[in-house]
Amino acid sequence: MGYDCRVKHGNLLTEQHATFIVNASNTKLLLGSGVSMAFKRHCGKVLQDEMSQKLQQIGTLHKGDVVATSSGDAKNFKYALHAAVMDYNQGVKAHKKNPTYDDIVTILQNIESYVLWYIQTHPHEVPKVVLPLLGCGVGGLNTTKVIQLYKTFFCRDVSFSCVIIMYGYSVQDYEALQNTFHFSGDNNEFYNNTR
Repeated sequence: MGYDCRVKHGNLLTEQHATFIVNASNTKLLLGSGVSMAFKRHCGKVLQDEMSQKLQQIGTLHKGDVVATSSGDAKNFKYALHAAVMDYNQGVKAHKKNPTYDDIVTILQNIESYVLWYIQTHPHEVPKVVLPLLGCGVGGLNTTKVIQLYKTFFCRDVSFSCVIIMYGYSVQDYEALQNTFHFSGDNNEFYNNTR
């Protein structure tokens, strides 16, 4: 039981047989730059259309909210989880658009809610969640601090099983993930089953 944490380097959208892949998004659910642009290219226009429909149904999103959609045209994962990292709501100015570390914790809690939903509806499957380092690009958060938040969250005791794959897009991010989660080796995938 618990989170089985793994670390990889490169493009998270190449991950096969994932249940959820997390998109570092915004409160307008617009596929723009960075990870979101990769989603747009990989999943097609149908994904942006679905995201826009979801936002119309929901209304206003806030930083920390997470919205699930299909994977669009992608075949390698079941659901996209769009994490509102940046605040693009009208009237929000300058640095208030950027995420805080508390927003990242809220996102992780909301991702876990989707994991629990999936486990309840698919009791014989172990979900696999793939995520980037949220808030560390245009969001301006410190990579080391975000990785430490991930470690605190995913290395705690929980009563269910879930595979978590954290992607470091750059070599530096990947090595920081390895060091924090105490992985070593020569290949691109490392497993941490110890608490």
